[in-house]
Amino acid sequence: MDWLDRLNTSLNRVNIGGGRLELLHWAYEEHLPDNWPHRHTYFEICLVGRHGLGVFDEPTGEHRLSPGTLFVARPGVVHSIANRATPLMELYWVAVGWSAEEKTPKTDGERAMRAFVESDLCIATEQFSILALWEALRQTTSGSWGIGSNEQTAALVKSLILAIAQALSPQENIELPEDPTRPGRQAATLAIRYIADNMNRPLSLKEIASHVNVSTRQLTRLFGTFTGTSPAQYIRVLRLDRASALLTRSELPIKEISHQVGFSDVQYFTRCFTAHFGVPPASFRQGLRGNRVVQRPGMLV
Repeated sequence: MDWLDRLNTSLNRVNIGGGRLELLHWAYEEHLPDNWPHRHTYFEICLVGRHGLGVFDEPTGEHRLSPGTLFVARPGVVHSIANRATPLMELYWVAVGWSAEEKTPKTDGERAMRAFVESDLCIATEQFSILALWEALRQTTSGSWGIGSNEQTAALVKSLILAIAQALSPQENIELPEDPTRPGRQAATLAIRYIADNMNRPLSLKEIASHVNVSTRQLTRLFGTFTGTSPAQYIRVLRLDRASALLTRSELPIKEISHQVGFSDVQYFTRCFTAHFGVPPASFRQGLRGNRVVQRPGMLV
């Protein structure tokens, strides 16, 4: 199936926040002929491809067109496109409608769409990143169609339309607030996941620190900050907590459980488990519990 036929038959709408984007028609011309002045009841979004020069004529004047130029004919606006060189322009375009029932946008993407709809801008030059998105959409829908293709296409369409909305709206730069603890939190989170994934064998502080690209001293400091304990204590408690889950949810021998959670000596495992939970593993499995309150690891503070 031709890529345009696939787009025009497989996807009719995309939800962006609480709004709905209607995809009315996708089109493409490798060499676009001139057209007569006309108008639509929808947004006609156009992008000049890799070749061609021309003009886009609408009530505010004539706008020069060249490769990478993005322009839009808004609903009710009389417009026309004319070439000014050969070869004739390569042109991608899509006709869309937009509606939103709620007065307040629900997402950042919906805010971008509302800004586009309310904007007076009709042209943006050198939009080669948008051209790359359009070409990626063309390539994706030209290939084989299988499981996941509909969602993949919808994601590309949404990305393309939001990029267009940003380019044809007043610039509003949003600075994300800086979180000075973020790098340390990310390193601690990655270390915790590494520990959980490799709990069945001995783990050294040096190995964990190397994996998250910090020094052993820095790793110890990060664990103190974000978990309230040392790496060694964290590992120990995590091993015992995993063992307690295996004792209650499986019929594995205690010796096998001790090995699975990284204890090579079952007697040492039994001593550690008893000290932590107040009862030995066999009693714990039978439903007996100690009186002590156990704080389990796993959450960053």
